[in-house]
Amino acid sequence: MNRKLRALAMVATLALAFSACGGDDGDDEATEIVDWRGKSEVTIEMTDNVFTPENVRIDPGTKVTWVNLGRAAHQLDAYNRDGFGIDFDSDLVDFDPDGTYSFTFDTAGSYRYFCALHGSNVAGMIGAVVVGDGNLDDVATSTVPDGASADTLRVPQDHETIQAAVDASSPGDLILVDKGVYNEAVEINPPHENIVIRGVDRNETILDGEFDENKPNGFKVLADGVAIENITAKNYSTNGFFWTGVDGYRGSYLNSYRTGSYGIYAFDSVNGQFDHNWAAGASDGGLYIGQCNPCNAFVTDFEAQWNGIGYSGTNAGGNLVIVNSSWHHNRIGMVPNSGTGETLYPQRGTTIVGNLVYSNSNYGTAAISLAELAAGSGILIAGGNDNVIERNRVWDHDDLGIGLIPLPETILNPDNANAIDFDATGNIVRDNDVSDSRVADLVAVKNITEPNDSGDNCFEGNTFGSSLPEAIEELLPCAGAPVGTLTAPIDTLIDVFLSEQPPSVDYREAKLPPIPVNENMPDPLNAPPVPASDGAVPGTIDLATVTLPAKP
Repeated sequence: MNRKLRALAMVATLALAFSACGGDDGDDEATEIVDWRGKSEVTIEMTDNVFTPENVRIDPGTKVTWVNLGRAAHQLDAYNRDGFGIDFDSDLVDFDPDGTYSFTFDTAGSYRYFCALHGSNVAGMIGAVVVGDGNLDDVATSTVPDGASADTLRVPQDHETIQAAVDASSPGDLILVDKGVYNEAVEINPPHENIVIRGVDRNETILDGEFDENKPNGFKVLADGVAIENITAKNYSTNGFFWTGVDGYRGSYLNSYRTGSYGIYAFDSVNGQFDHNWAAGASDGGLYIGQCNPCNAFVTDFEAQWNGIGYSGTNAGGNLVIVNSSWHHNRIGMVPNSGTGETLYPQRGTTIVGNLVYSNSNYGTAAISLAELAAGSGILIAGGNDNVIERNRVWDHDDLGIGLIPLPETILNPDNANAIDFDATGNIVRDNDVSDSRVADLVAVKNITEPNDSGDNCFEGNTFGSSLPEAIEELLPCAGAPVGTLTAPIDTLIDVFLSEQPPSVDYREAKLPPIPVNENMPDPLNAPPVPASDGAVPGTIDLATVTLPAKP
């Protein structure tokens, strides 16, 4: 299989993680620990935001190797360096993709660690090695105080930095950040749940990471219920705004610009909302929502341009609604997809209605290798299920307008015994206007595991000029039985995706359009704080009122 097709099929799939062997240890009642006693060497995999397995038990004298199989850089840090027994030199702290580190544990004990880029010592990307027969010691974490203070903490008037204000906050507080440039990487951990961080001016309250790898994220949120509003984050080596492992999140009136991975990012998080946001210059997704089902998430009025991918959603769905947004001039527009690199596969249950998706064949962007090679599609469902794609206007793509394709991991990763072939099944493509796709406006490729089955995918009421196969709405109608079966295997697309595309541009140097003067949130100085707590998110919309948008 050629590189171009391989990239398409894997476009938003994270690097594969092998399933952990072993079982639970009986004396660890609350925490699952994979029992690897009896082995002389073991491997712990680092994928994007996850150690696999998270907790292991080994015998003294066992060699442990960490390997980064993810697409992003990771770190290995200790909860207590003095007690961990490891000298954290530069080779250990930073893991680029494919990087490894090995250490032999000779002393019995409990050794906890975390990735400082994607977690903290209380939440997120965390792990533990238990040497010997002892218990996994609990790590002391703070508890949320009862009640909410509803105080306003001003930056820099009351606290010089945003981080200082966060550290001083209590649930219900509003942190109001004045105009200015703040060279910070802000981390919000428990017990600072249910706070609101708000800039007084979206375009003039700016966090600037200065491309400093020691400041990877503008905001990293590991506490529930945190809302961030009316702020710009730019020049971060990893992400602009990042929620991970939380219940309740909201990002409103945000700008993200020039980031090494994602712009606005929710991983392993539920009950959230993104509204009135703009993201450009991310190497991966301008918006990413991953590993949640049901996600219970709502996205509206989001504009993503000049990213590797406009929207990427691996194994995300279940009351996940994306409406009234614009995805344009990225390498790829929107990619809901399945993959074993994250849990909760397969992807299923995303609703994409009333969006503008156009000109996603932009080869001047930064891009991860997969987006670099798979450019040129508008909405691509890669091994995803039960998605609704309705009343979107999609135009001007070098390859596909709207495509349903399987994701053949066994072909792409033949050495991985745990790879899965994901069919695209149960998807509804209805009442869209799709035009000017140089290969085909509408595409459906036959399943892998059930090659003689239509997969219950259907096309109805679309306005389009071409399809692969021809007469796609007659072949796969939404009302009535399919008229025949799909005959085109995924190899049919080899010629479509054969040509090489220009390589990625360094995200720090891409010639991006300037950040526009975007709309501020209403009355930021006086609006009451609304945390992303129970009942506040996600928002809802009557989808019947969403109409096919006109071209801008």
